[in-house]
Amino acid sequence: MNFSNNPPYKCVIIDDDQLSIDILANFINKMPDLYVAQTYSDPAKALSEIFEQDNIDFLFLDIRMDISGLDVAKILRDKVRFLIFVTSYEEYALDAFGVEGDKFLVKPIGFSKLSATIHDVLQKESRQRGFSQSR
Repeated sequence: MNFSNNPPYKCVIIDDDQLSIDILANFINKMPDLYVAQTYSDPAKALSEIFEQDNIDFLFLDIRMDISGLDVAKILRDKVRFLIFVTSYEEYALDAFGVEGDKFLVKPIGFSKLSATIHDVLQKESRQRGFSQSR
């Protein structure tokens, strides 16, 4: 994946499991067009700090935390370009799309799955942008 004509994509991770954060951050840092701006293991802290930040390109969000990732998504959706849920609980998939999640990944995920997901999201946006400009 090389979208080098675009600036690097700002990523934020919210997950109450530090190992999951570390793995995901490591994968993201291997992609030249993405960077991890911030990670949070406390969703309440994430909510308060993200409101003070510029918009986020990619928010990677767990669901089962002290504050549900679904509730976090509802609150932050307008500050996030792409919302990708990364959780161990596949039964939340429909709920995730109900809060306008772009993708839903079930842990454990590998680098190739994450890379393909990022590529799919960016390609979809590119196609939609091209379609709206041709109308």
